[in-house]
Amino acid sequence: MRGCSEAVKGTIHELVIQTEHKEQMVDITDAVRKLVTGAGLSEGFVCIYVPHTTAAVSIHRDISKENTSRLHEFLEQFDNIVGNSSGYTKAALVAPTEVLLVKDGKLLMDNDQRIIFYEFDGPKERKVYVYISQ
Repeated sequence: MRGCSEAVKGTIHELVIQTEHKEQMVDITDAVRKLVTGAGLSEGFVCIYVPHTTAAVSIHRDISKENTSRLHEFLEQFDNIVGNSSGYTKAALVAPTEVLLVKDGKLLMDNDQRIIFYEFDGPKERKVYVYISQ
């Protein structure tokens, strides 16, 4: 166990996502896993941050499944908000960050869990920052 006086060292990586639709879900799980593998980290954590007011990130079931997630269904109720406010509201509800643990060099996730980037005001080029640390 690390003492309080030892500094935590980490690296920040940038993922660039080009969305193609006004609203879109993009699975970034494999890209994050590749960063973790490349970092050579055996144990630690990963913080994923989306620095946009109309985009977000969430961990939930595989989006390629036939049924859409309940989160997506919940967010649809905000579609009738005037102007671009629905994008801001949806992004705030989903949230701009997620934190994952790494054990034995792998993300601690269930087999059905995926890291999903949400676009609520596309199409746009978006950035996602991934902080990897011991």
